[in-house]
Amino acid sequence: MSVCLPELSVSAIRAIQAFQSPTGDPSSEDSGGDLVSDVGTEIKVTLDRWSVGQLGVSDFLAAAAVVATGFVVAWVLRRLIQRGARRMTGAARTAIGTLGKLVGVSVHLLAAALALEILGFSLGPILILILIAILAILLLRPMITNLSSGLLLQLRGALDAGDLVLTTRDGLGVVQEITARTTVIDTSDGRRIHVPNSSVLNDVIVNYTSLGRRRSSFEVMVRYDENLDRVMSTMRLALARTDEVHTDPEPEVQVVRVVGKLVVIRALVWHPPSQEAQRAALDAGIRNVLTDLASSGIALEGPTLVEVDSGASASPTSAREDTGTI
Repeated sequence: MSVCLPELSVSAIRAIQAFQSPTGDPSSEDSGGDLVSDVGTEIKVTLDRWSVGQLGVSDFLAAAAVVATGFVVAWVLRRLIQRGARRMTGAARTAIGTLGKLVGVSVHLLAAALALEILGFSLGPILILILIAILAILLLRPMITNLSSGLLLQLRGALDAGDLVLTTRDGLGVVQEITARTTVIDTSDGRRIHVPNSSVLNDVIVNYTSLGRRRSSFEVMVRYDENLDRVMSTMRLALARTDEVHTDPEPEVQVVRVVGKLVVIRALVWHPPSQEAQRAALDAGIRNVLTDLASSGIALEGPTLVEVDSGASASPTSAREDTGTI
């Protein structure tokens, strides 16, 4: 013989507790008004219902249908809001985009709460916990985002302390430390900046240290009637005897353009990635090239420009960090 147990709700349990209490007041129980205790009681009652078969397949299907409907509605609302945001510009567009995300999350949470209600949970404590969770996420989101971004930066090996990097906003600098919230960079002009890890992860960053070498270049101008093969051979030999310049890969010397009656010849040299090594390689390389060209009776012509890192100054030759373009 099977016995059909009546469905117990949280209100019924509290009524029994109040009846058994000496004062008849349900608040006399230590956990009666506690939110965590209420949710724990809800879970226990729901598990009891599952164990005695009061929740069937239809209840689970209904809950799943509610969750699926919530996902569809949230997707549609986000699409509509994003379409409206495309007509905006600046801060208004960003605000509308954020509103779309909040609406989507709210619909997801509401669908989850309704599904839990179908499965026997009381909606009140669940909504309170959801509200607390939303507030905690909003308050802790920047910290969580920066922390996770810092972990990703270190796990991927994209940056490490001592790396020479170029950022689109802050320029050239050396990474000093990656903390839980920020990446500390000392720039080439003497500033120490703390960049949020999320900004570093989303920014375009050039890491000069990761490959262990870096290429720079400088240019010289000679008259068009000079023997170009002789000029270029002299420059190669001068760079080959420069200790500060790598021999593997070998320095390259090439004609890049003609300016009036002047021919521009570019030398490309490899060196260690640090700024000090770049300056040393360019200084020694240019000095040796000038000395050997003068010894060979080859005269340089025309005004040129020096451009090393972010600084620029006039010089008898043109030196700059190589960007891979001619």
